Amino acid sequence: MIRAVIFCFLVLGFLKVAICLRIVGISVPSLKQRGESATLTCDYSLEGGRLYSVKWYRDNEEFYRYMPRLRPPQHHHTLDGVKVDLEKSSARRVHLRDLTLRSRGVYRCEVSEEAPSFHSAQAEGLMEVYYLPREGPRISGHERRYELGDSLDVNCTSARAFPAPDLQWLIDGQKVTDRSWLIAYGAKPAPQGLLVSTIGLRAPVRQRMKLRCIASTGTHRREKTVVIEANTSCRHKPLNLIIVVILILTSTKYISVKIT
Repeated sequence: MIRAVIFCFLVLGFLKVAICLRIVGISVPSLKQRGESATLTCDYSLEGGRLYSVKWYRDNEEFYRYMPRLRPPQHHHTLDGVKVDLEKSSARRVHLRDLTLRSRGVYRCEVSEEAPSFHSAQAEGLMEVYYLPREGPRISGHERRYELGDSLDVNCTSARAFPAPDLQWLIDGQKVTDRSWLIAYGAKPAPQGLLVSTIGLRAPVRQRMKLRCIASTGTHRREKTVVIEANTSCRHKPLNLIIVVILILTSTKYISVKIT
């Protein structure tokens, strides 16, 4: 009986401690551009308990901690892609400046109480860092002369970006969905950790075609448009050839008659 009572007290004590500390909310920007800054916040409730520490991690590597008992209370650790601005950071937020592509990852806030419980709570959020293309995509292969009945042989290549841009073709305003017309070359690495995407288009040539390539990175879009006009002079070549042959035969006959 005594053991049962002690056990109940321990369970109640544990529940009381567990309820004391809780993460009210965490705010991690889901999308930022390279070179920007970001403020991550961690809101918590101690419910009468005392704060021991607040620690921040990126992909399970600690880069910032706040411990009110220490002087100064703020400390940061060197981590590639993570530059902490201590003046703008506190017990409930951490400010990062000069974001790079290495800054992307899962950011976790861990809050701990003072003794005797040292109970902790944590929450996390994912931050992606984009590098938006500064130019539109480039279309190649449209400069050659096409005849009716030919097949297009054009490629669209995006500018450098991160992550790799999504590409799509439009012909006369209509999105190309026929997979047999499309050639996906995938993404290739570019300097500074960026990526370049390329997609090909192999479609029957019409007399006049307006080709548009759209490169999308998140909600950001850039595009390039070209116009292809097929050479239709070939349709008159057989007729012209017949006329030339007739003229030659007529001339030959006329000369032959005259000589006779």
